[in-house]
Amino acid sequence: MLYGLPPFYSRNTAEMYDNILNKPLQLKPNITNSARHLLEGLLQKDRTKRVGAKEDFMEIKNHIFFSPINWDDLINKKITPPFNPNVSGPSDLRHFDPEFTDEPVPNSIGQSSDSILITASVQEAAEAFLGFSYAPSMDSFL
Repeated sequence: MLYGLPPFYSRNTAEMYDNILNKPLQLKPNITNSARHLLEGLLQKDRTKRVGAKEDFMEIKNHIFFSPINWDDLINKKITPPFNPNVSGPSDLRHFDPEFTDEPVPNSIGQSSDSILITASVQEAAEAFLGFSYAPSMDSFL
């Protein structure tokens, strides 16, 4: 959200995964030092050194990037949101892209009258992590 695109982005998915695994993080200079430190910490390749790896959410919450936030006020909903959409009710979707709101809604998540769709989604899920050391076996999705 600071740049508009993910830091390792490529239109080619295989290249993007390779970038994530092998390329150093390169951040543009137009962000604050605290934002840079947070991104470098969250995107650390060594998972044991990532921000949040030691103290979970508390480590992230206490990061200098979030120091302006009064967490008690946030929890108690006393902070004015940076953007408050003007809506006419719960079904007002004018702030959502029609690309998503025009899609058909399934009757039930995970169930479909077309078993080919379910098989395809299971196949996609299994293939989503191929090339990563923690890729599940195909049998784990069945």
